[in-house]
Amino acid sequence: MSDGRPAREAGQRAELATGRRAELEARQRALVAALVAGAQAPAGLDSERVQVQAAALLRKRGRSVAHVQPDLAAALGPGFGRAFQEYARGRSGPPPDCAAADALEFARYLCGARGNPHPSADVRRAARLVLHPRLARIVGRLRG
Repeated sequence: MSDGRPAREAGQRAELATGRRAELEARQRALVAALVAGAQAPAGLDSERVQVQAAALLRKRGRSVAHVQPDLAAALGPGFGRAFQEYARGRSGPPPDCAAADALEFARYLCGARGNPHPSADVRRAARLVLHPRLARIVGRLRG
């Protein structure tokens, strides 16, 4: 006859593994939030290093937006990085799923979606062309 000890021990090991997985998931979520959403670094991690990595990821995200919308980046010129950082740090929640969606939100931001349009008319014009791709094609044909 079996006293049930092996089954009981297997159940305890499974509970322990489930608890560890949940703890790991929570720590991973906290790290991702610190890297992409400006949250505090999780306990036990060097907050300065997390901030350095978060800044690097933000620059990479900005380069991706500049790649999918080069005219918008050109309109901003050397101020692109600063403008993109202001946009990204001012939005709530996780970043959009792709660079194209991020570029659209950035264009809305530059047009004043948060109540403060970019001071340059050229930049606002470039942003409107991002928001209205059909208009961009027409303007492109007119320019030759």
